Amino acid sequence: MSRKSRASLNIALAGAAGRMGNEIEKISADSACVVVAKIDSGKDWKKADAKIIDVVVDFSSPEGLSDALKWCLANKKPLVSGSTGLTNKQRKELKDAAKKIPVLYSGNMSLGIAVFTSMMESLGAIKDWDFQIEEVHHNQKKDKPSGTGLLLQEKLVQAVSKSVPEPSSLRGGGVPGIHTLWAMGPEETLTITHTAFNRTVFARGALKAALWLFDKKQAGLYDLSDLYSHK
Repeated sequence: MSRKSRASLNIALAGAAGRMGNEIEKISADSACVVVAKIDSGKDWKKADAKIIDVVVDFSSPEGLSDALKWCLANKKPLVSGSTGLTNKQRKELKDAAKKIPVLYSGNMSLGIAVFTSMMESLGAIKDWDFQIEEVHHNQKKDKPSGTGLLLQEKLVQAVSKSVPEPSSLRGGGVPGIHTLWAMGPEETLTITHTAFNRTVFARGALKAALWLFDKKQAGLYDLSDLYSHK
């Protein structure tokens, strides 16, 4: 059934008690989404009713993502995840699951970062320059570099076809997120900076991704650039 034939999208929210979980639930009604299941531990999945769940939205933890993937595979449900700090094992789990179900993963769910990464595609013209990604996050941020920092580094490597330094990470206060790309040539410097003012931007992006992925239906591993490049 297409979402266009229904009033709302029913989501299971993994990491519901966390900061992002609270933000997603707060704005879900404005995004034509309804949180019908709250997941905060592996045992909560046993109570999740697959008959009423359309999409799983995960902002839990690396281990929580593994649990969410198992449930989605068993019940053939799409998964949107913004959990960061993933190990190579969990990244492989994402890729393997995406062969059977639609999976959208991104270390950052904002429109601004999606545009940022698109802009980086042109950096091949100055690939002989020096590059550095710099990030600032609140002092409760556990992973370092952040998922966004790693996402930008991956896109940068693809654009300039060479290795680049690990993102420089600063943690302090309540900063939601500031990410800057430094491109440094012998006679000029180019900088691109994205600043998130609050978590709402990530919550809106995640719910928009859930709506898009449900209508997509086709198995595969997607990121936020797929959402915005296929209207």
